[in-house]
Amino acid sequence: MMADLKWESALEDISKASIQDIENLCHLIANSICRDGAIDPGQFSSIWSLEKWWQIQTGLRGVLKTAVGKNWANDQISNALGSLDDSYKKIICDVVSIHKEALRNKLIQDTTAVSHSVLADFDWKLKLTLASDKLASLQEPLLQLSMDVRQSNGKRKIVTVELDQSELSKLISSLESCSKSVQQLTTTAPQP
Repeated sequence: MMADLKWESALEDISKASIQDIENLCHLIANSICRDGAIDPGQFSSIWSLEKWWQIQTGLRGVLKTAVGKNWANDQISNALGSLDDSYKKIICDVVSIHKEALRNKLIQDTTAVSHSVLADFDWKLKLTLASDKLASLQEPLLQLSMDVRQSNGKRKIVTVELDQSELSKLISSLESCSKSVQQLTTTAPQP
């Protein structure tokens, strides 16, 4: 996994920092993954250049995500870290075990978030259009569907559409197809 040449050179640069600095960095990275936050590279500017900082941060982020995502044991993490000193490997393994549950939850959340908007609620009304400006007698049923959509930033948005019979039939068949796909995924997915 870590055969990337940039990561290999970053491994050498990790040892320029103290054990305490690497421990703090690893905890910061784990927290930034879980909270979708950023880390100020200025905290480590006395140790690494900005380019080295990005290589190290990106590599450690990848190690943490991969170790949790693939449910690696400590020896697998150590093997992935290659020639890094054992004391640094131990710190990284400890950080993985401390943040494992939160990282796993975040990875699952990111994986299952097909869309950043989620249907929170809906309401419908059936209307009968009696006439239009073109036809004196229309008598066409229309469904007014109001959807309460929760966006990723927590705000709610109301989306309203009017559907005639053919559009409603297409919507229902699309939703049935989606439901079947989700059922297939949930029944064939391996259980942890």
